[in-house]
Amino acid sequence: MSEGAKLAVEVVSFKAMDRNTLKGFVTVRIPAMRLTIRDCTVHESHGKRWVGLPSKAQIGRDQELVRKDGKIQYAAVVEFDSKAVSDAFSAAVLRALDARVDGAAA
Repeated sequence: MSEGAKLAVEVVSFKAMDRNTLKGFVTVRIPAMRLTIRDCTVHESHGKRWVGLPSKAQIGRDQELVRKDGKIQYAAVVEFDSKAVSDAFSAAVLRALDARVDGAAA
């Protein structure tokens, strides 16, 4: 599939959470790939929104959570090959999420 190809995304569920930039967690389905991605993060800051792929907490050699300045550090589990693809995915998920919210209000 070429980088320019577009895949439809569906929002399966959304769990709101308001903590700093984090606004919630979304489960996304890409029907053409028969793929469901759970626990994508939805963020908002300075009038901009974006969606992050799932990540996991880093665990050190001592089997304790890795912290920096008191905050747990996370590592990517999956990633896109380019920022352009990541941005396109984020925009598609946000459109689907907005449509779901607007549809629920109707």
